[in-house]
Amino acid sequence: MDFSFTSDQEELRSLANRVLTDRCAPEHLKEIAFGEGSTGVDLDLWRELAELGLVGIGLPESAGGGGLGFAEVGIVLEEIGRAVAPVPALPVMAMVGPFLAEVAPDRLDGLASGEKVVTVALHELVGDVGTPAITASGGTVSGVKTNVPFGTVADAFLVSTADGVHWVDAGADGVTVERQDAVDDIPDALVTFDGAAAARLSGPEGLTRLLELGQTGQSLIMAGVTAKAVEITADYVKERVQFERVIATFQAVSQRAADARIDAEAIKLTAWQAAMRVNDGQPVGEHAASAKFWAAEGGQRVVHAATHLHGGVGVDRDYPLHRYYLWTKKQELFLGGTTQSLLRLGKILADEPVGA
Repeated sequence: MDFSFTSDQEELRSLANRVLTDRCAPEHLKEIAFGEGSTGVDLDLWRELAELGLVGIGLPESAGGGGLGFAEVGIVLEEIGRAVAPVPALPVMAMVGPFLAEVAPDRLDGLASGEKVVTVALHELVGDVGTPAITASGGTVSGVKTNVPFGTVADAFLVSTADGVHWVDAGADGVTVERQDAVDDIPDALVTFDGAAAARLSGPEGLTRLLELGQTGQSLIMAGVTAKAVEITADYVKERVQFERVIATFQAVSQRAADARIDAEAIKLTAWQAAMRVNDGQPVGEHAASAKFWAAEGGQRVVHAATHLHGGVGVDRDYPLHRYYLWTKKQELFLGGTTQSLLRLGKILADEPVGA
């Protein structure tokens, strides 16, 4: 079987890589994160990606998108991970876009062009992301969602409740958005809904689908993050001299770097296995949960090894590696960490009929 990408897909990867590499230089990322008046999100880059057709590449042509599949979305997500680009790709491209295309295509307007940012409000202050406790009644939603990705720049939210998934406009009465500074340099939001007008898009099965799409998208981003972290580390250990020898020649260094490379390849393999099932319209629950586990567990091993092999340089915030460490920690925890991922995977396997 041929698992290679087509020439068109390789050209897509090259385009995304070139644009993101040019724009996401360390000094630019520092300005986006800490510059006066910055939101922590590079909306100019997001609109540039939209103009190139990358943001809407997987959306229907009727919504201004490229009409391509989740495989093409995955290629862009992986390159965004390599560049640690502070753009709302995970919620918009991996989750909201595909979900709305399935359940509410009339609400896709503005996503492909980058004019509108719609994110997901799934985590609560306590409890599991798969079992929301906030309520919806009479066309309104009430409750609090925490660590909403890119919530400070969002125009609308897909909100999970006990009875399904709802659309809530960010500017609606009863919606309060407060900035939360999380583990990386991209702020989240604490969003309070107090009788905010909401439109129900799906039942609880919709939340399951959102989580599957999110886990798959996260894993693709982590494939890019960890691959680049390994590359940065390989370049460093081939240049760093200690005891009059390049440290890459030390067995302990080479073995740990090799282990990191193996973990990075496992993340990529499981991520693309899930992505292609989404692309082909096949059930993805087990594969998404497995990919999410590898992204969380394997990702931490990769960036810990990379930081260790760099020594003190690895924790220098002026050196690029620290962003890859922080992104890995953020994606480990979003939608549930390693333990939650294994529990979810175990339930999926346990619920399968015998002999299925």
